[in-house]
Amino acid sequence: MKFIASLALGAALVATPALAKDITIGLAGPLSGPQAYFGSTWHNGFKLYIDKLNAAGGANGVTVKIAQEDDQADPRQGTLVAQKFCDNDAVVIGLVNFNSGVAQSTLPIYEDCSLPTMTFGSNPALTQQGYKFMVRPVANDFAGALLPAEYALQKLGAKTAVVVNDKQVFGQGISEIFGKNFTAGGGKLLDTLSVAPTDVDFTAVLAQIKTKKPDVIYLGAVMPQLALFAKQMHEQGVKATLMVPDGGYTPDFISQAGQSNVQGATVAVQAPPLDATPAIADFAKEYKAKYGSDAGPYSIYGYVQGQILEAVLKSAKGLTRDDMNTALHNVKVDTAIGHLEFDDKGELKVAPSYLYKVDGDKFALLGTK
Repeated sequence: MKFIASLALGAALVATPALAKDITIGLAGPLSGPQAYFGSTWHNGFKLYIDKLNAAGGANGVTVKIAQEDDQADPRQGTLVAQKFCDNDAVVIGLVNFNSGVAQSTLPIYEDCSLPTMTFGSNPALTQQGYKFMVRPVANDFAGALLPAEYALQKLGAKTAVVVNDKQVFGQGISEIFGKNFTAGGGKLLDTLSVAPTDVDFTAVLAQIKTKKPDVIYLGAVMPQLALFAKQMHEQGVKATLMVPDGGYTPDFISQAGQSNVQGATVAVQAPPLDATPAIADFAKEYKAKYGSDAGPYSIYGYVQGQILEAVLKSAKGLTRDDMNTALHNVKVDTAIGHLEFDDKGELKVAPSYLYKVDGDKFALLGTK
């Protein structure tokens, strides 16, 4: 009898691990370097939701593990991370690539290994490549470049603009869209200038701009270039209103440029104010309680991606990459920022964008789209 009981006990011990179901999510973003603030706070929002989900027993009994990697906002590093996730059979979905330039390099890799991704790169072309394993749970640059153009023309009464970009996928792409929106609205584009992504001295470019006397300057770049350009622009007496994309939505933009140098500069970003709704305000309190600091610009989107993942797990027929992909593309979910669904290209059917102005040491909301 003892022998039979031992066999039974042994069988139970062997079988027990199979009863526990879990999946692994791959997180990739800039966790070091100038854009670490964006990547780390975005990921923290996701972790906040997943910790709560796991504590409640998961979704349909499935708990979530996290494999987090630093892509350094570098396409080369991003491709290494992508291959690492592809080779790990436990990873069934990726929350990947804050930067469009990184996403451009990694999406073909994820597509080849059939790993579904919630991709954060905002360049509109990313969803025009026919990828079947990606969705974008954030507004693309069409929205991000429309609000500042409309504000410049309708609220500032701007007649002329100069566009500057850093020659990168995101910066060049969004600045070109701004230029098209500005001219379509009746404004005149005086010039389009480029700088290298490593430039820190903009004396020559600003000298050219100063002679043209534009009403607004749109700068398609990322930190720290945004702050350096703003500082030098003020030092050289260029009076135009500076307009920048979402990389400027960080306290570092104001502190590094110098508060007095960026007053009135506008920043277009997909992130709502942290007191926009009761649900977002509750999230902000939870985030600060957990991490000891205010939520970052995209922390709420990390949290929302956790809500999307829960809905995917509850609707998926299985836990394979294909199962996850099918459920992800068909998900319909109420989140902290509203109801979300994706179209056949993986774009959100409704994707809000917001425009802020630097006011003192804060960002004041100007409008939403």
